[in-house]
Amino acid sequence: MIDHARWQTYLTSLAQKPTGSRGVCYLPELALLRFTGGDTLTFLQGYLTSDTFELREDRLSPTALCNLKGRVVANGWCNKHDNGVDLIVHRSLTQPLGKFLKNYLVFSKTELTDCSDSHVVFGSINAGSSSGLHLGEEQRLFVVEELEIATKLCESEESLAPGDWASRLIRDEIALVSLPVSERFLPQMLGLERAGAIDFAKGCYLGQEVVARAQHRGKVKRELARFGWQGERPPAGTEFQTTDGLTSGVVIQTDAAASGGYCLAVSSAARAGLGSENSQSATLFQSVQ
Repeated sequence: MIDHARWQTYLTSLAQKPTGSRGVCYLPELALLRFTGGDTLTFLQGYLTSDTFELREDRLSPTALCNLKGRVVANGWCNKHDNGVDLIVHRSLTQPLGKFLKNYLVFSKTELTDCSDSHVVFGSINAGSSSGLHLGEEQRLFVVEELEIATKLCESEESLAPGDWASRLIRDEIALVSLPVSERFLPQMLGLERAGAIDFAKGCYLGQEVVARAQHRGKVKRELARFGWQGERPPAGTEFQTTDGLTSGVVIQTDAAASGGYCLAVSSAARAGLGSENSQSATLFQSVQ
């Protein structure tokens, strides 16, 4: 188990290490939920949008969990291990998701453990290490339980700027739901079907009927798009408006830039060249092709 007092001390020293566009970085916004027990795969098959029986140990699969109305409660990546399934989600959703699943878990021989305080998650882009969990062509995630392993990982690899990890997700239009936007959008509005997070042939799961209906219709009214922003950094959940006063989007995630950068937003006005103004601050938005 990670000793967080020692870990914070180490992070202070790590901050002095030069960063670049490749290597490994600590991702404090990500946390681990661990499902164990004899019914784990069967239980999760009825709640996750991906096919749990196709999970692998060495590769992360994108997935989501919806409510009865088909709105995404949480999404992230999962993989199986000897004792069950690990699910990596935004840290702000570990407790709400545990509470959401509590009433369903009592009917299954499956246990849920919140490992957000005992494990840390790292991300890598073009790192030298071939270990970790494969996420994309150049990306991996590392889930670490021992401080010594965490420090060894950091010291053996170049230090990746955390902002570059966030920017890569935005560039690739990989949405990650956090608490301010939980239970607000269909998976298709977040582009999760394009990311491979939905298996439309697997059968029933919570919210499946609504999700399938939206897919059958062929298009949802709002969809994920990239926006450039200038001014105050907009947090997730920020609603911004077009210059004519009509709501055009809700921010899902933002890069780590200080006064201007990029974000992902669910928008009904994602047209190239459309300028928009945030209704909650002095931030200006511009859609990106």
